Amino acid sequence: MIQKLKISFYLLSSKMNIKGEAPIYCRISIGNERLQYSTGMYLIHNQWNKLKQQAKGSSSTTESINLHLNSIRSKLLDIETQFMVEKKGNYTLHDIYSKFTGANQESVTTLMQVFKKKIDSMEKLIGKSYSKGTLTKFKEVFAHVLDYLAEVHKVKDIAFTSLNNDFIQGFQEYLLINKNHKPVTANKIIQRVCQIVWIGINYDGAKYPFRNYKPLKEIKQLIYLTEEEIKILENFQFAQERLERVRDYYLFSVYTGLAYNEAFGLKKEHIIKGFDNQLWIKMIRQKTQREINVPLLPQALRIIQKYHQAGDQGYILPTISNQKMNSYLKEIAEIVGIKKKLTHHTARKTFASTILLYNDVPIEIVSKLLGHANISITQKSYAEVVNKSISNHMLQLSKQLEDKQEQEAPS
Repeated sequence: MIQKLKISFYLLSSKMNIKGEAPIYCRISIGNERLQYSTGMYLIHNQWNKLKQQAKGSSSTTESINLHLNSIRSKLLDIETQFMVEKKGNYTLHDIYSKFTGANQESVTTLMQVFKKKIDSMEKLIGKSYSKGTLTKFKEVFAHVLDYLAEVHKVKDIAFTSLNNDFIQGFQEYLLINKNHKPVTANKIIQRVCQIVWIGINYDGAKYPFRNYKPLKEIKQLIYLTEEEIKILENFQFAQERLERVRDYYLFSVYTGLAYNEAFGLKKEHIIKGFDNQLWIKMIRQKTQREINVPLLPQALRIIQKYHQAGDQGYILPTISNQKMNSYLKEIAEIVGIKKKLTHHTARKTFASTILLYNDVPIEIVSKLLGHANISITQKSYAEVVNKSISNHMLQLSKQLEDKQEQEAPS
């Protein structure tokens, strides 16, 4: 039996510096083999979440540290997967660590060389460590960096020793002005560039060139359908079958919260009878690799019964590309008179907001049903809805207290 690689992070308090910061160490093990090494990053003890093994908070420093730790974990797991395929499990912990640190390998000193190697590696691990969608996104970022180097720096590649804060700030401006990207998109693109840089410097925090980089502030608008808008969508009689189908697929995610990949990756084996003798959806969420368990509401079950024989290769819903789905949803919104930008993702937002939170489902349960890595993600994403729900409850409480006082008042 092949023993799996275990990865953990911790603060080594015995090596605390004069600023009161302790180094963050990484410990890796396979069976009885174990080794640890410094990640090159330091943190004050009260800023470390021991349970989650990451920095606390949402500052740019915290985000940089957690990105670095996630990159380390990702690279180690990639190497393990590669060795499982190539060496059929015949490898040691030392083999993984040597590959990770680049020992006995030809040194690669430029950004685009490392980027190209990363993409080549990802292509070999499609279906194992990466999805096709993730690979496509990295290829798009690769193209953006090539354009930036050519148009602004007049070069085809750049050495890691030449990277600095001016480079990444310039790239940020280039994405906003030349490529006309929104801040949220620019941040995601730069995040992937930073992952490549960490790989290129062998995860040596002392060599990281973008320490002073701060992501752009994002103003995210939470778009979801109200109960009235859901009813309009449900009751509308479409003349074209393609629009009826897309409406139904959208409503399926409104009542399950499944993202596009999960909704159209749903198979019969994912639907089980639960502990309560009711039907549940049980599957692994692609984005977080966490198990999700969602009770199958009657509205969603009716859609499954309507389309279960139309799916291809065992899938419950017939396949449609996300791009085409969103294009049809735009058309649907115009026809039924919904003045919102509908995308498949807004169905998931509607599930969390209108179906769950506005019906007093506790946010802890909402977080689990959405498959979020932790509840803070749910709280941050749906703060507006939670605040409205609190306001409604307080108004009801205020009225109840007033009624009680009136009843108790002497006549």
